[in-house]
Amino acid sequence: VLVTGAAGGIGRAVCRRLAQGGADVLAADRTEDALAGVPGRPVAFDVTDDAAVRRAVSEVGPLDGLVLCHGITALGPAADVPAAAVDRVLDVNLRGAILVTLAALPGLVQQRGRIAVLTSVAGFAPLVHRTAYAASKHGVHGFFDSLRAELAPAGVSVTLVAPSFTATGIEERAAYRSAGRLGTWSTTGEVLSPEQVAAAVVGGMAARRRLVLPSRTARLAYAVSRIAPARYEATMRRRVLG
Repeated sequence: VLVTGAAGGIGRAVCRRLAQGGADVLAADRTEDALAGVPGRPVAFDVTDDAAVRRAVSEVGPLDGLVLCHGITALGPAADVPAAAVDRVLDVNLRGAILVTLAALPGLVQQRGRIAVLTSVAGFAPLVHRTAYAASKHGVHGFFDSLRAELAPAGVSVTLVAPSFTATGIEERAAYRSAGRLGTWSTTGEVLSPEQVAAAVVGGMAARRRLVLPSRTARLAYAVSRIAPARYEATMRRRVLG
């Protein structure tokens, strides 16, 4: 099983859980140094570099599983976020996920494998001051929901895992942070641990589930954003912005 973003909080927890279950884990991130202490064999490549992705995936051979955990964000009102930061978020979160998947696809089809993608509540509902992030995650849902339909006859499953806010430190690694905000950016609802999300990722992939909503907040967000989108938007804006 290849896990991208393996040096991050959720990726590291996913690698640990997979290894404990007996999987042969390939832990992928940009540098081998970043992967120190992560269970599994280190594989270093940048998910936005198509040639590097294809080279790395071809070297590890056919995969039984692919878990996409990499991601970054940009924080601030949409009008303040520079285009370069938007490009970076889309390049890593969406294009990077697509590049790795396409490189691994022939082997996954051969093995009738499983794909799990760490997405977010922001992949199906709006999130103020994180517009680039939400755009990237909406794109992830569109691509992988469509890919699932294509791959079903080949026996390859696609699982989307959409947690609510999780304690990963993603804000500190943001491609952009608005100068108008100080301290910790607002969250709302239950804040999950990386271990909780990792359990949802591995369990959902093992069961070949389509969508996993690993918290009450995520499940409520999914329901309310569909049944009463205006109410959801107002509630989210009030809770996140205060």
